[in-house]
Amino acid sequence: MTSRRSARLLAKAASPILTPKASKVLKKPVTKKPAVRVAAAVTSTKAPAIDAGVTYATLADPGMMEAAILYLKSADPKLGQIIDQTTDECSMSLTRDDNNETSFVSLCKSVIFQQLAGNAARAILLRFLKRYGTLTDTSKAPLLTDDSSELQLTDFEFPTAQQVAAMDVEEMKAVGLGQRKAEYLQAVAEQFNSGALSEKMLLGMSDENVSRALVSIRGIGQWTCDMFLMFHLKRPNILPTGDLAVRKAMCHHFKVPFGKKTPTHEQMVEMAQAWEPYRSVATWYMWRLAGTITQKTT
Repeated sequence: MTSRRSARLLAKAASPILTPKASKVLKKPVTKKPAVRVAAAVTSTKAPAIDAGVTYATLADPGMMEAAILYLKSADPKLGQIIDQTTDECSMSLTRDDNNETSFVSLCKSVIFQQLAGNAARAILLRFLKRYGTLTDTSKAPLLTDDSSELQLTDFEFPTAQQVAAMDVEEMKAVGLGQRKAEYLQAVAEQFNSGALSEKMLLGMSDENVSRALVSIRGIGQWTCDMFLMFHLKRPNILPTGDLAVRKAMCHHFKVPFGKKTPTHEQMVEMAQAWEPYRSVATWYMWRLAGTITQKTT
């Protein structure tokens, strides 16, 4: 589809459409092209591509969220109505629960939470930390043997990449991890322990290069990578086209049919052109929209 087709989609969703030139209205942040989809089977022995001297804009930067909201409300008035009706603050601009959490820890937690309800995943993570983590307050050590104790996830430091890489898979399964998840955690740990990846490397990569580096790790798919880019690195222009709720919400928003195989990745990228360079923020509001709609599959 052409950009003209994208304009027609927006006109269908809300009219009239006002699309200001961001460079004249706002201080435009560093933007990159849409993150490419990378097959999970990709493997490479090459070092990750780091853009030397480049600092990538994040939604945690001062004024960035305000700029994103103003731009989106002008570019897509129908989305602006959703924004105005949403009382919660977009969480991507907020400080993380643990602002010192490293990329390694964030990715490990993502693996543990894959395909599990939140409460079940948190229970497994807490058992993992009780066995392998380090208490930040040693006076709470007696509580480690009490299953009914009030120890929280925040009471622990996550084990290091070196420690996770050296763990025994069978012992890891004893805390509730499946065989594959235990192996996936070790695969992530080995990348950081070997120096193939680091916090500095990931911060210095473009969205596309972060995707390429992470999906090459066993157990890390594109959706996990997109969530990492959005909520850990807080990159402003990510569109998770593999997220079912986002697919449904975008079809509802743009009034296009939703099916088992549609919209495609390419169709979603085309529909979201007006949201650039703030597709991450628009996506957050699509999740809010998804909770309010009922949509049949065609």
